[in-house]
Amino acid sequence: MTTADAPAIADARRPMMGGEVAVHATGDVSRAAIDAVLDRVESWASRLTRFDPSSELMRLNNATSSRVRVGPTITAVLDWARSAEGLTDGLVDVAMLEARLAAESGSSPRPPLTASRRWSLDRGPRASVVRREPGVRFDLDGVAKGWLADRALAITPGRSALVDADGDVALRCVEDDRWGMGIADPREPDAMLGVLQFRGGDAPVRLGVATSGTSVHRWTHAEGPAHHLIDPRTWRPATTDVVQATVVAASAREAEVLAKTAVIAGADRAFTLLDRPGVLGVLILTERGEIRATPEMLRWLA
Repeated sequence: MTTADAPAIADARRPMMGGEVAVHATGDVSRAAIDAVLDRVESWASRLTRFDPSSELMRLNNATSSRVRVGPTITAVLDWARSAEGLTDGLVDVAMLEARLAAESGSSPRPPLTASRRWSLDRGPRASVVRREPGVRFDLDGVAKGWLADRALAITPGRSALVDADGDVALRCVEDDRWGMGIADPREPDAMLGVLQFRGGDAPVRLGVATSGTSVHRWTHAEGPAHHLIDPRTWRPATTDVVQATVVAASAREAEVLAKTAVIAGADRAFTLLDRPGVLGVLILTERGEIRATPEMLRWLA
């Protein structure tokens, strides 16, 4: 749930990477300008999706060579993916498509013999080369959506703006404008754990918000339930006491990977891992029904 408190707002939305992207802007902004932003997002997303067998990502995944040339969009996202790996102590790893597909199907993946440095990127001015071990395939869905939200916000006109890339949100808020955003309670339809309020001040507010959890993208198999958040230490859905985590951070891409990290790590370790610059608030729902938040999160809760 997203609301705006401003004199005028233009918005539009489109399907994207198995989800949806929405762009909202306040001020004198035309629908055509919003559509132009969505056109750019659609172009970037078409290269990064695993749901289209002709996408650049799937051509990379299906290539038989250990060296594959890729364009600037995938280069930028893989660059961010490597940074995200370091930011999360290795708990976010984009080279685990086989484990994600196994969680969906109920099969048992075989973890690799080596750590996540099973691939590298040789960067070039117009094209780069991905070097990888045999069998390495990439799942960019999560990290790409946060990256797309930030890129789209940078080109969205208007006073204030908000880009929601399937739940990964990048926003800009100037003086006298306000964005409101509900945090859904996964235990009960239409219920909220809280409402975040972002107001512009003397300087524009720019940040990202993301929520991750085990209650969505979930499957039930003969051996029990599974979800989409894969622990790279086991190559299986994470065993965790966190049902859902919401993070406010300096960017949508950081918020996305850190929210995912909080779930995979578990409640106690999550607060230690996320005690770092750039993290502006954390709220966690545990399997015991506890709602735990950092003191910084209270600034944003209405």
